[in-house]
Amino acid sequence: MKKIINKLKTSIWLYPMIYSMIALLLSIGISIIDRKYSTEMSVFLGDMFYTTTSLAQAILGIVAGAFITIATFTFSTTMVVLTMYSSQFTPRVVENFLNNKTTMKSFGVFLSGFIYAITSLLYINTSANGNLVISASVGVIYVIVGLVYFLLFIHNVSTHIQASDLIRRLHEEAMKRIRQYHGFIKESKIISEAEMKEMIESKKSMDINSPSDGYIQEIDYPRLQKIAEELECILCFKKVVGQFVVTETRVLTIYYKGKKTFEEDVISNIHECIWIGNKKTQSQDFGFSIQKIVEIALKALSPGINDPNTAIHCLKIIGVLLRDLADIDKGYIVLKKEESGFIIYEAYDFEFLLYDAYNQIMFYGQADASVMIAGFKSLRFIRDKASKENIKIVDAYAKYILDKKSIQNFDKLDYDKIYKEYLDLIN
Repeated sequence: MKKIINKLKTSIWLYPMIYSMIALLLSIGISIIDRKYSTEMSVFLGDMFYTTTSLAQAILGIVAGAFITIATFTFSTTMVVLTMYSSQFTPRVVENFLNNKTTMKSFGVFLSGFIYAITSLLYINTSANGNLVISASVGVIYVIVGLVYFLLFIHNVSTHIQASDLIRRLHEEAMKRIRQYHGFIKESKIISEAEMKEMIESKKSMDINSPSDGYIQEIDYPRLQKIAEELECILCFKKVVGQFVVTETRVLTIYYKGKKTFEEDVISNIHECIWIGNKKTQSQDFGFSIQKIVEIALKALSPGINDPNTAIHCLKIIGVLLRDLADIDKGYIVLKKEESGFIIYEAYDFEFLLYDAYNQIMFYGQADASVMIAGFKSLRFIRDKASKENIKIVDAYAKYILDKKSIQNFDKLDYDKIYKEYLDLIN
């Protein structure tokens, strides 16, 4: 059920479908009022909102034409924005625009307005002479609401196409997931690999492979915790959210005592807690948001765009994001409520996150001294909050960048500035 709800939330048809159903029901309800209760309603509304059927037909025809014109323009604008997102930023951020609530609500209002006008025209009773209806007045109100949403849509598009606004939203999304991860860790305990091996020592094991090929999109830890308690075993994850797995890949291992047999329904329940899809998602994977920022920086450094300032801004944001992960040491997270059964899963490897976030930007920006300087400044943000082990990782990576041949070939002035930033970093 949760999978279905998540798919509906991320579907572009959610708001258009809901709003269209509301418009259809509203049209039916208004037609019933016009046919049976027009006299009673005129007492409350007065004659100002009532029109003749012929005038109502003309107004509703104009309303239908207006909404279909606005909807056509909106879809055309959306296609242009999506093309620009793919070409100037990265194809991975297209879904960020499509999942925006203002965009989807605008689509819903425009389509539902057209549906209301068409169905109201269908239900108008033109046989009775002098019959007064209220459907045209409701259509006029609907047009006013549609124009407000049209202005909101234009404002939304004008802000979304700006690189700084897109980076800000990705930063906020990633920061939200990182804080959730921090909170998750506070509720649990981090142990070393030696301690983890001591926990599973002398226990029997059973490997559980991936249910399908694709990316691990989400893991239902609370439900798995209940399964571990019921089975009185340890569920040890060997993969993290965001990794690509195939059906032959071992995702987790069950460690247990005694002579136990795990039937197919138990394995099926475990598989249902691991969501596999053909693309990465941001629900539990903050690394995917960081990857999008990295790709925006790479696109900015490409010869076709040549916008190093955007890449420098991306480096600053990456430094701020990784700063909040630098105090978490490598190890295994133990999530348990009872001693009888619990979950162990691998914490994110900070060294891997650091390399994955910086390496491509520093490689493609190695010909620009300002990008190199910004990279060292960004690493300094991380180092200021890092644990002792992670400080060593940051220093080693900074030394690796400084020792590159491309850095050594800079002019003396550029090299001195880069070297100064490196000294500021390690000191």
